Amino acid sequence: MRMTLRWEPLGPVRGRLVLLHGEVSRASTWWRIGPELAEHGWHVVALDLPGHGTSPRIDRPLHLPTLVQGVTERLPGQLDLLVGHGLGAVVSLALASRYVNLAHAVVLEDPLSSGADERAAIVDAVVAESSMVRSGRERFVERLGADHPRWAPEDIQYAVEGIEAADVPALVAGLRAPRPWDLPAMLGTLRTPALFVVAPDEPDPSGRGRLSTLRGLDRLTFERRVRAERFAVLDGGHHLHRDVPEQWVKTVLEFADVVRPARRT
Repeated sequence: MRMTLRWEPLGPVRGRLVLLHGEVSRASTWWRIGPELAEHGWHVVALDLPGHGTSPRIDRPLHLPTLVQGVTERLPGQLDLLVGHGLGAVVSLALASRYVNLAHAVVLEDPLSSGADERAAIVDAVVAESSMVRSGRERFVERLGADHPRWAPEDIQYAVEGIEAADVPALVAGLRAPRPWDLPAMLGTLRTPALFVVAPDEPDPSGRGRLSTLRGLDRLTFERRVRAERFAVLDGGHHLHRDVPEQWVKTVLEFADVVRPARRT
């Protein structure tokens, strides 16, 4: 059974919103974001990507078309907001670029770059984290807590569970494919209002690469093409919804108020 988490608003409904998690994660990463958005009137659904969480394993690389198809089959109709993080942001951008009427707006949190060097760094991190979880789960939990002091205990728990549940060989095979996606090309065909929520393009103080995974030519293209108020740089790392959840929610809700204002009664 694939995981689908739902949070229902208690008052008037603002709209329908879907959350897509990042690489080696799962729907539970939105444990704090989902209820917060529901409190502001959103009907929220969080899905497990193919090859992640409780989704069935596949016998082929997790290429972008496979990810897009797996998500498309489970979407609850037309959306007001489609939100994705990391790999989920790439899937969200591909969906919004391909299906013009799918979502009224998209929010893309630190999408993975198209460049070979950037993807190689992600592959190295995924393989290393998977190996560390298998060889010493408790030590890895301690390391996550030290590397991410702003994370809540639930963030650490769900991060480890996401790594344990992910189909790492299929994911790595997909990421190692020659240019598995083209962010600038997808951005060029996007006709849906979009908000980019990204981390600074700076070295990570923990020594584990750079804060943002949106780097190189992709980042430069996005900065040049996206309106300044739609390119929000938050003070955190790749997992901004975990690092700065209050700021993340505030930024997303302000965008939603512009593109999908509440109906007056």
